Amino acid sequence: MSGSSHAIDLIHTRQDFARELTALRERAGLTVRQVAAATGVHGAHSTVGDWFAGRGLPATGSRDLLDRVLRACGVDEAAELERWVEAWRRVRRAPGPRPAGPEPYRGLAGFQVEDAEWFFGRRALTEELVERVTRAPGLHLVVGASGSGKSSLLRAGLIPALGERPALLFTPSTRPPGELTAFVVVDQFEEVFTTSSPGEALIAELAEAADGGATVVLGLRADFYAHALRHPPLLAAARDGQFAVGPMSEPELREAIVEPARKARVELGEGLVDLLLREVAPRAGAHEAGVLPLLSHALYATWRQGGGRRLTIADYRAVGGIEGAVAASATQVYTSLSGPQQELARRLFVDLVHVAADTADTRRRVATERLPEEVLDRFVAQRLITADTDAVEISHEALLTAWPLLRQWLEEDRAGLVIRRQLADAAAAWEREHRDPALLYRGARLAAARELATTQPADRAFLDASVAREAGELAAARRRTRRLYQLVAGLAAMLLLTVVATVVSVRSLETVSDQRNQALSGKAANEAVALRGTNPALAAQIGLAAYRLAPTAEARGALLSTFATPYSTRITGHTGAVYAAEFTPDGRLLATTGTDGTVRLWDVGARHAPRPLAVLPGSGGLLGAAIRGDGRLLATAGQDGTARLWDLADPARPAARATLRGHEGEIRRVAFSPDGRILASAGADRTVRLWDVTTPAQARQLSALGGHGDGVSAAVFAPGGRTLATTSGDTTVRLWDVADPRKPRQMAQVRHIDRVLAAAYSPDGRTLATGGFDNTLRLWDVRDPARPVALAALAGHVNGIVAVAFSPDGRTVATGSYDLTVRLWDIAEPRFAAVPLTLTGHTDTVYAVAFSPDGRTLASGGRDTTARLWEVKGPVLYGHSGPIHSAVPGAGGRLLVANSYRRAHLWDLSDPGRPAPLATLKEHTDNVLTAAFTPDGARLVTVSLDRTARLWDVRDPRRPVRLGMVSAPANPFTLALRPDARLVAVGEDGGVVRVWDLSDPRAPVEVRVLRAHTDRVLGLAFRSDGRVLASASADRTVRLWDLSDPRRPVALSTISAHANSVAAVAFAPSGGVLASAGYDHTARLWDLSDPRGPRPLSVLTGHSNSVNGLAFSPDGRTLVTAGFDGTARVWDITRPRSPGPPVPLVGHTDRVNSVAFGPGGATLVTGSSDSTARLWDMDPERVARRLCALATPRITAAEWQRHFPGLAFEPPCG
Repeated sequence: MSGSSHAIDLIHTRQDFARELTALRERAGLTVRQVAAATGVHGAHSTVGDWFAGRGLPATGSRDLLDRVLRACGVDEAAELERWVEAWRRVRRAPGPRPAGPEPYRGLAGFQVEDAEWFFGRRALTEELVERVTRAPGLHLVVGASGSGKSSLLRAGLIPALGERPALLFTPSTRPPGELTAFVVVDQFEEVFTTSSPGEALIAELAEAADGGATVVLGLRADFYAHALRHPPLLAAARDGQFAVGPMSEPELREAIVEPARKARVELGEGLVDLLLREVAPRAGAHEAGVLPLLSHALYATWRQGGGRRLTIADYRAVGGIEGAVAASATQVYTSLSGPQQELARRLFVDLVHVAADTADTRRRVATERLPEEVLDRFVAQRLITADTDAVEISHEALLTAWPLLRQWLEEDRAGLVIRRQLADAAAAWEREHRDPALLYRGARLAAARELATTQPADRAFLDASVAREAGELAAARRRTRRLYQLVAGLAAMLLLTVVATVVSVRSLETVSDQRNQALSGKAANEAVALRGTNPALAAQIGLAAYRLAPTAEARGALLSTFATPYSTRITGHTGAVYAAEFTPDGRLLATTGTDGTVRLWDVGARHAPRPLAVLPGSGGLLGAAIRGDGRLLATAGQDGTARLWDLADPARPAARATLRGHEGEIRRVAFSPDGRILASAGADRTVRLWDVTTPAQARQLSALGGHGDGVSAAVFAPGGRTLATTSGDTTVRLWDVADPRKPRQMAQVRHIDRVLAAAYSPDGRTLATGGFDNTLRLWDVRDPARPVALAALAGHVNGIVAVAFSPDGRTVATGSYDLTVRLWDIAEPRFAAVPLTLTGHTDTVYAVAFSPDGRTLASGGRDTTARLWEVKGPVLYGHSGPIHSAVPGAGGRLLVANSYRRAHLWDLSDPGRPAPLATLKEHTDNVLTAAFTPDGARLVTVSLDRTARLWDVRDPRRPVRLGMVSAPANPFTLALRPDARLVAVGEDGGVVRVWDLSDPRAPVEVRVLRAHTDRVLGLAFRSDGRVLASASADRTVRLWDLSDPRRPVALSTISAHANSVAAVAFAPSGGVLASAGYDHTARLWDLSDPRGPRPLSVLTGHSNSVNGLAFSPDGRTLVTAGFDGTARVWDITRPRSPGPPVPLVGHTDRVNSVAFGPGGATLVTGSSDSTARLWDMDPERVARRLCALATPRITAAEWQRHFPGLAFEPPCG
């Protein structure tokens, strides 16, 4: 060995590194010049000289040169070379002056396997995880919010606890070559959903390993949970019980702060730990999602500020505290840079963030050689960026929200960043499909991408190919035009040339203008889609303006997709978190409270044009609010320990009536009794106090309810007013008899498995809903409040539930959560859990939810300082118990939704703006796959994996009656009803089609069995005259049958053009065109003038995954396709040989399984694996009118110029 390994291990600073490197060179008997020459790198002398002199350190991209220097100095053993590289990394993580002694805190860099001895506060959770994964091999999901400590738990907790058992640890972007081991840990698994390369292969590989007996542990960020559930192996793992990483308790937080300091022999100043605990976990003894990395960085910065000897409150304040330390560190580095370097820093951080239109922002790894080293090193020094030998990444996603400047950079160019990301994904897909020309960009999408493209080689090659293809198409068009001109008679040549020259000149100008408008339209449409989650009003107006400018496919899709997700109006004004939102009983007034110490009153009579009425001051942050039943009295809950009463007789000029004092600590919630005479206040002092507020100015305390072992988080009265429910951090829900408010009496208590934060009674008082840190919504039958009975524990949130509210009809419960979402739960059948509808838009914890009295609007408030008003009765149909296989409209405004878990749901769509549930068909014993109505809507046929097809009388859709049933020896997958409703064909596994006579719907008769295919039949369709049947199969063929005489069917022809399973077929209304859709990502059109000899018309490409649904419009001019890529696409097939570009309909969050036009063709219905059916208004002008009626505030001139640069300001809604 050429040097001392002990000396190498003692390298901590640049000076240490230079000293030991010089010693190594001197032992080799070489000069600096000789070492530089030995590297073979031209011009290396100056750089290497700086290393030896301590003037510089090898940069991130200099690993190869460092290896050459070390080898020149005699380091030839791999182990010693690795020790030198580790010493270099160690110094780079904290170059420059460094406090003496070991580092007690990791900062944003997080814990690694080698940091296990410094990992405190998670012992119980680690032991629980180890027990779980070692007891049962297989696939395990470890789920938690960003910043909850998942990575540290896996790296510094789980793996070291395994002892000698070898474990393979990697992230999706750093998958090492070779076979998987018996124990695999994949951290940051959400990367498979954000990178351009598909994650299906890795998921399949991991699932196969788990099935083979390996233990596979996946660390998943909570906001990507829904993405994971789209993949069957991950869905199965979630159902078996994912492992949730929740917040740390106060004792755990204390240990995480105190023990590293004790181990490093660092003194913690008096009062610092208590101050940290108060700031980290101010409510219910629990911290919020994402605070752990902020705490770690604040401790690390405080330790460095104090010189490594003592952490004091003064130093903690100096570095910015919990909320400000990360931003202060980042800003300090940024401001130390020169102007050009600051621009490089902006490019660096934007490049290190993955921005998408439909998922949260995430960090991403970027190759080292692409980055500016002189800027990179400074952020590495503060542990804001983590670097290894070949790539760098932001140390923790907490930086994405904690540094305001970075948030500003991302928001300023979010739409452009999304387009760049989409370009990268498209380029990668093009390469995967062997550069299939059908995947190239064209038109407005190409123009927008060329304007915003990066210089990445793969993207550049894709764009160059797209440009070349479009240029070729234009050249071909010009050649056709020239040939046409050559046919013009020679006798009129001079005159025609004069006329043509003039026309061509004018048309050239028009063409340039059209091309510009199309490019701007496509660009703006993509920006509208990107903005829809964070700023719906602006996104809607941009989409409409893009459509008005040029009705490109992208613009039309953006416009028609405006209401594909529940629309929300943002309310801004608060400067702190919004903790409460309450409507007055008439629904015209909304009160919001915030940690900025204010109550704000809003006129919401015009739901989507809220108008500020008044701002009421407080003496501290406000956490709760309640409005008395007559709407004339407002109560607020304050962090200063007081409740305040306000007279709302004149909402524009509220008058203070009383301040209620008595709690020792903050008040978290307040609630009025139904008669308005009693106010309950829930406090951090573990009590609930009851106040007589009959005369507000003379309010007085009646009693104090004790017994909770932790702070009380909520208190709610039952509708009858005789019962009060309270929730607490002690994990209990307690029910109290308050018939005599002077002598309250506890009747019963029930428990969650973690702290309980919220509660609400149903309007009829029969059900109590509670939510808490165990991430569940629990429903209790409280008809007998002394003996509550558990009804259901509903899972879906991936972090604690903070707020709960019932809709006025009692059918829906809304929840707000630390996972940044609002969810709507249909609890019509509490024991048969429906999948909730998730509302996204808030960018931080949702603290408040409240329904308007008419149930059509939901108000929410969050830590992002905004309130929102959501339309919850609209075109998104939810409340289904699993993936929707088909959504089938019928006459009379009826809709049948067939979904997993044995259910089919009937809806009333007579008013598409207010769909209403009618009935649920429950007789099937397995998944219901599809259905068909008779033309008059009076009868219905459903088919299920229980091997039956069932007929129903639905003339009274609220009371369906089953008529007859047919059984199949194999699983049926599809059906088709002949237009006269007298015949039904059912396609089965094994390639069989059975034809049944329905003349007597109570006793169907099997007419014929067609042994049509060699694999399962996936699609069936009758021609409009009922004489021809088309069948589609997994054997990749479509077969046509003459069923003029059903007892003597005649095979007509076979179509074998698809390269994979054919999932669906449909006839155009005229019967002359057939469409087929396949798992080869295509749909195809066929000329059926002669069914014995189908002729291909065109191939429709555009979906990036399997196409499994088809529907023609009633006039036959439009075809809609459904794809596994989560979109429906609308094709103009007026000219079936050359269809127009597809219009994408975007809104579903999982694969689209079915598409169908309603009667008349004005509405499209889609069904999806995201458990929703959605209604799409296909009339752009009608959508525009509705949009302009809702979009508030209107687009500004500055916003217009940002999205339509160079165009005169023309607000689309006036």
